[in-house]
Amino acid sequence: MKNFKAKIITAKQNVMEKTAKRENTLEPDEMKELEKKTTETKDFLRKLTKSIEKETLSSGVSIQDGTELADNFLDYSVHVRDNQSDLIILSGILSKIGEFQAGFEDLKSKLNSSLINDVSDPLKSIIKTELRQAKESKREYDRVRIAFDAHLSELANLRKQKNVKPPKIQESEEECERLRTNFERVGIDTTCLLRDTNVITEFETVEKLCDYLDSYHTFFQKGYRWLAQMIPDIYEYRLYVEKRKAELEKSKVRISMMVSPQKQQAESLSKTKCFGEDLSVVLNREGSTLPWFIVRAFQAIRNHISTEEGLFRLSGTKRIIYEYKQKIDEGKEYNLSEILDVHVVCNLVKLYLRELQPEPLLTYSRYNELIDTCNIEDQNQRVDKISKILSSLPKHYYTLLHHLIHLLSQIASQPKSKMGPANLATVIGPNILICQTDVVLEDIALGNMVVTTIIQNFDRIFGGPPPLQQSVPDTYVGAPPPNNTRNNSVNNFSNSIQPPSFSASTSRSINLNKSTNNANSNNNNNDNDHSDDEPYDPNAPPIYSGVPMRGNIKHSDSCSTLGDSFDEGDAVELSD
Repeated sequence: MKNFKAKIITAKQNVMEKTAKRENTLEPDEMKELEKKTTETKDFLRKLTKSIEKETLSSGVSIQDGTELADNFLDYSVHVRDNQSDLIILSGILSKIGEFQAGFEDLKSKLNSSLINDVSDPLKSIIKTELRQAKESKREYDRVRIAFDAHLSELANLRKQKNVKPPKIQESEEECERLRTNFERVGIDTTCLLRDTNVITEFETVEKLCDYLDSYHTFFQKGYRWLAQMIPDIYEYRLYVEKRKAELEKSKVRISMMVSPQKQQAESLSKTKCFGEDLSVVLNREGSTLPWFIVRAFQAIRNHISTEEGLFRLSGTKRIIYEYKQKIDEGKEYNLSEILDVHVVCNLVKLYLRELQPEPLLTYSRYNELIDTCNIEDQNQRVDKISKILSSLPKHYYTLLHHLIHLLSQIASQPKSKMGPANLATVIGPNILICQTDVVLEDIALGNMVVTTIIQNFDRIFGGPPPLQQSVPDTYVGAPPPNNTRNNSVNNFSNSIQPPSFSASTSRSINLNKSTNNANSNNNNNDNDHSDDEPYDPNAPPIYSGVPMRGNIKHSDSCSTLGDSFDEGDAVELSD
């Protein structure tokens, strides 16, 4: 009877708390906060695990579709091999794509298994063990607390009554003391358990989220490596296609006898093309040491160095950029100085560097050497190593690099531009330092570090600015120049000074004198024949161009047409 009455009192107290008729005054604030954290953690983990499972189910449907696609590739390959023996190349590429697709779907399946086994299931285990145990401990604490609170209320009522015998009050006081002792013990245990549960849940959740990222890292790494192994095959297939196209053109005897407008346009474009053209071809065609487009573009950019922010970082209007690219490639008249937005010119330069043929400006063969210089701790030794690597570049590549880095160092020195060496390296580096095969994320940052070092140490690496040279007229038609212009340019080039043999000031003065003498002699000897040529003006703004080429030009035979597979969105951003 006595136990039954105690249960009635406890139940009544519990109902009063839930209906807010009696405030919970015995539970400390720390306990309430720990319980709140535990409850919130449990709810969020449940949502997270459900979302992961839902994502893997959705991906499972995609895997089924991808597997069906792989089977179709393989079936088509077998059909071509068995019934059309002359199309063996088509059968081969179908087979390779089918195998790649099947392997890719297998990778996705392993990714899903990893997300479930390594992430979702362990998180669900945390919910079912640690968090559930903490919740049950809190329920036991609430039961003890309510019982103790109910007997305190009952003792208070007994003391208010006048006809209650002292032994009964004493008995109630002893029961309350026993409940108090039990309440304090359970409270300490529950507080410790809740605190430990929150800590354990936190680091175990962090660990599982790291496993989540590891799963995706493995997925993308294996997928990219697999695809990278196919790049040589893709290159061979492209060569095959070009060969077959050429054979097809030769077989069309009747059509080849007729010169169509499209063919005329293609032939004309091949004589004036600048973007995506072999640099040595452009230089031989123009009879210069630097492409005329680059000379004029650098001149236009220098006019804005001290006034414009974000050079090479901000985007120009995409429509205008490609209009001028087409004009330059087609040999039409163009004037970069009339472009109001200098960022259009900057984007044209980045586009030219990105499409440079047959290799990027810093070449494929020197990529690993330059990246490895980041491991040299001593700054001076690192700069010396970079300088040695750059000096081994082909002469025409070294010349273009010399002018480019000189321009970048000038921009970096202007506070108004807000483009320091690191910022410039971030936007220019991916266009001149490119890996031919794998693109490792860490290498991009190291490559930018290399370009930053080159800009910061321009004078030490190159021995000062490039020699001065006569400027190109603002309005220029991209057709081959007259013979006398070509000869004069070649003479100027052959007489230029080898960097960094002399100081910067000596190089500038010697080259300027030679250029002036050449210009004067040409004017004296050819006054009658070339009265329309624009004379050299020594007071004109200096245009930096031309450094001596070194050794014989040697081009790598391993240049892949897939060298631009690097994400071009990271190299230059063109938008309206």
